[in-house]
Amino acid sequence: MKYFILVGEKSGDLHGSNLIKELKIIDSQAEFICWGGDLMLKEGAQILVHHKNLAIMGLLGVLQNLAKLKSLFSLFKSQINSYKPDTIIFIDYGGFNLKAAKIAKMGGFLTQFYIAPKVWAWNKGRIHEIKKWIDQLYVIFPFELEIFNKINISTHYVGNPLQDSIKNFIPNPNFIFHHEKYVALLPGSRKQEILASLPIFENLAIRNPQIKFVIAGVSEWKDLYKNSTIPVILDETYQVIHDSFAAVVTSGTATLETALLNTPLIVVYKTDWLFYSLAKMVVKIQFISLVNIILKKLAVPELIQANFSVEHIESYLYTLWDENSLARMEQIQNFKDLKNRIGLDGASEKTAKLIYDSTLLSLNNS
Repeated sequence: MKYFILVGEKSGDLHGSNLIKELKIIDSQAEFICWGGDLMLKEGAQILVHHKNLAIMGLLGVLQNLAKLKSLFSLFKSQINSYKPDTIIFIDYGGFNLKAAKIAKMGGFLTQFYIAPKVWAWNKGRIHEIKKWIDQLYVIFPFELEIFNKINISTHYVGNPLQDSIKNFIPNPNFIFHHEKYVALLPGSRKQEILASLPIFENLAIRNPQIKFVIAGVSEWKDLYKNSTIPVILDETYQVIHDSFAAVVTSGTATLETALLNTPLIVVYKTDWLFYSLAKMVVKIQFISLVNIILKKLAVPELIQANFSVEHIESYLYTLWDENSLARMEQIQNFKDLKNRIGLDGASEKTAKLIYDSTLLSLNNS
């Protein structure tokens, strides 16, 4: 069968690559045309648009790129009409992908969404868009199932794909910093995030020469690190986190990955003031990091906007620096609870089977 997969960021590239791997096992005739990244490319997908070209953040970012967005949606429509896939799979990146799903559904295509838009966090009105434009929905948190089933969206709980990624990670005992005590710095995977984080991280390292810092970077933005005075390791995020004593992590999927790797962390985030001001008006959750959202408490510190500063990072970092500190032990204990709440592994395999079956059924009924 012919699959068109659309992802909009690096984490989606990881989940997309694992999904492709599982679909190839089920469907020996599978063909993949994608908007994705290097990991999906390695699995044999043809990449039409790289996800780094979709990295638009904040309201100002959207306003500044309206012409680009219009062009991208037009390109997407042209490509799916030309390729005529048997199904279109959208992975995460809800704001962009829901608009693309509307185009696909109005074009008569089977639409399947893996890692549902976080309607429980903000913009709950999107749930009606999901019902209108998505045929099958695959959710990764147990509590999401009830939310979508309430309004009769065909929804499947598949477990969290990060469980699979962590399970498959094999630490390298020869990693260059394996025997050193250091703090991992994760500035994010988007250009705007990196540009906001790096100056603060540089100042943090300058003010604390007694602590070793290591940046976990991504190769598609390697030019942004060329002037860094801090060691940068590209595309080995799990290894950098795994061997670190603590981590300072830009809010996003990486916060959950860090916790699942059992590394105490501090969550940071900064975006443009207009987007943040508007977001505060519509976001219905108390926390920004997935760790705290899932645990429903402030299990890890969150430093947002002006609080994302060297002084605030230091104040929390030193509470984690002692091996037996209460703050450190409490975080590690919370991580055990987190793993239990996330639940099932095998998400990629389960999702692939459900996608294949739904596509086959659709083809047989057409």
